[in-house]
Amino acid sequence: MKGTVVYYSKWGNCEQVAQAIERGLEESGQDVSLVEARSVQGLGGDLEFLVVGSPTRVGKMAGPVRKFIKREITGDWSGRPFAAFGTKMGSPGEKGKPESAYDINRALTEKGLEPVAGPFEATVSGMKGRLTEGALDLAFQFGKEVGEALRGQGLSV
Repeated sequence: MKGTVVYYSKWGNCEQVAQAIERGLEESGQDVSLVEARSVQGLGGDLEFLVVGSPTRVGKMAGPVRKFIKREITGDWSGRPFAAFGTKMGSPGEKGKPESAYDINRALTEKGLEPVAGPFEATVSGMKGRLTEGALDLAFQFGKEVGEALRGQGLSV
């Protein structure tokens, strides 16, 4: 199955998470590309799934991802599978207010796309801090799980 991981990253953490998710998707047999949200100019008509991520800004997705969804996700995407991810401040496994990944999940569901996994959030230590220990391993695993879910729907290469 062919898809893309679209992300925005202000400090580089969300980009690292996107790369780890891409590797997990590839390991599970998916054909995937990585694209920065501000550089998207028309999604290819041959794409079958989408993974979207953003850092958290005031509890929501960042503006470039919001603009990407508004501009690029049209009715043609209705019914296609997706997954959402984000980065937020905190400690691994810390329970708290849902952040950007949940905001992305809601926005894409409202556009008619179908989630294949629950939202994934990687934690960072402080606004400009580093990803917490193990965050990239968890992101890679999330990518593999999304890839397996796509294959389970009969959506593999």
